Amino acid sequence: MDIKKLKKTHPELLEYMKANGFGSGAIGGVKVMFRRLFDHEGKYTSYNDFYKKFISREGLEGSTKRLRYYRTSVRTIQGFDEFDHFPNRLKFAPVQYRECSYEHLNPTFKGIVDHYMQVASKKCKSEKSIRVESNAGAAFLCHMQRNGAIDLCGITESMVLSFFYDGYKQLRGCSYRTKIKTVLKSAMGTDYYAQCARIIEDMPRLRNGRKNFATLKDDEIRIIKENLQEGARNDFSLRDKAVVSMAMYTALRGTDIARMRINNIDLERDLIILTQSKTQQPMILPLRAIVGNPLVDYLSNERPRNLDIKSIFTNVHDPENPMDSSTIGGIIRRFFAKLGIRSDDKENGLRLFRRYLASKVLENGVQPRVISDILGHLSPESLNPYIDTDIKHLRECGVSIEQYPVGKEVFEV
Repeated sequence: MDIKKLKKTHPELLEYMKANGFGSGAIGGVKVMFRRLFDHEGKYTSYNDFYKKFISREGLEGSTKRLRYYRTSVRTIQGFDEFDHFPNRLKFAPVQYRECSYEHLNPTFKGIVDHYMQVASKKCKSEKSIRVESNAGAAFLCHMQRNGAIDLCGITESMVLSFFYDGYKQLRGCSYRTKIKTVLKSAMGTDYYAQCARIIEDMPRLRNGRKNFATLKDDEIRIIKENLQEGARNDFSLRDKAVVSMAMYTALRGTDIARMRINNIDLERDLIILTQSKTQQPMILPLRAIVGNPLVDYLSNERPRNLDIKSIFTNVHDPENPMDSSTIGGIIRRFFAKLGIRSDDKENGLRLFRRYLASKVLENGVQPRVISDILGHLSPESLNPYIDTDIKHLRECGVSIEQYPVGKEVFEV
């Protein structure tokens, strides 16, 4: 971090952004951050320190769009200052990571998390799953350490309960508890597993408070299909149409679409053949014309030729770098926004297509095992949230209350 140098060179970044078509909002956000950096010079030691002191603590909630906007602006400036990196509309995130509990653990507790990561890696768990579960385990052990425990023997039931309750309300739920149990159970066969089993028994029995999944409505699907038709609109790129078509008709995960290579498409047999990134299990799906035609249009007419990478879908601004799964989600959200679909709903990404397909085939009486195969689930229990959205069959389980009359005033609002 060199503020004196930045005062001289910052016009170079602004001119670059202007020359490369960045919007006034993006440029304005960087200008605001430059002004704050210069106004508070000497009151921070790093970009992360500046962000915490003068951005995130100014009454803005961490989940708001405004705070994410500020965070991106600070990242842009740090990339320019410390990494000689000019923005290219791709993710570049050198700073503002959440504080990691793992770094605060003593060697004993670090060893437990490290052991879990080794065991999980051998089981071919995805990197994301390992990261999420190890972070949960580290947060739990860090809480134990802050309450005075230096090893597993020192962890008491009251310490365990304080991680989930503060005496007034529940702090963490069933899914968090499951992740911690996964970390502790990985110690099976070690000298300290007996203590891990004891701690698991001390954990509270929490109910799964998961809400029903949001799903797309039939009218929304109709609008999407109409706008995917050839010639319907010219403000969607061929790449975006191919991505949306594949997501809607195959229900593949975003990571699998992003990583899909040309050799995963068998045009002679009309098949999609791949290994799922999450489960490492093979999957074969039919390549229907409604998916294949937009894909061929994109490959023939829009995808840059003579690229070194073999991925089917490429970044618009940096085609030589593989696409990230978050880009797939962004394509879906922009598509929805242009059609006016789910504009006010937090759940407006690719998963809506997976849920719609699952709910529809369930409604049509397809066996759960077949649906799990389509969605790429290893555990049959993974289908339970989708079953909860099958209103048609859930109604069949309803019990009549005709024999128990209820006064009409009960239903009056």
